[in-house]
Amino acid sequence: MGEGEAHLRRITMAMVVLGALGVPLWGFLRSWTAALAFGVGALASLAFWGLHTYLTARMLTPSVRRRWVYGFLSLGKLGLIALVLRGMMDGYPAEALPLALGVLLFVAGILLEALWLAFQKPQSAPPD
Repeated sequence: MGEGEAHLRRITMAMVVLGALGVPLWGFLRSWTAALAFGVGALASLAFWGLHTYLTARMLTPSVRRRWVYGFLSLGKLGLIALVLRGMMDGYPAEALPLALGVLLFVAGILLEALWLAFQKPQSAPPD
């Protein structure tokens, strides 16, 4: 496993842990409808992240045509979030905050990984 794959796995695990903690917290502190909205947002966030990692890995090719194809397919990530938000807001307009926080789990995972990297000691000394 390369270093990049380790980062992606840690980000994914952070998202899963935050999502698993968030659902019962929203349920106990607000309502179970809010917990459902957060869970749907968290699942959409995980789907977004999975699609992002898949498409980004496929874009790393010498073929310019493939890069363009996967670049345009990456717009589907935005479509996924738009569909989830649209569907949930039609059904549960009062649960906008838990839904939005669930969708933003991928941002929280990336920020946690950045914090983890900031406090790591360098593996080797920098060149003179």
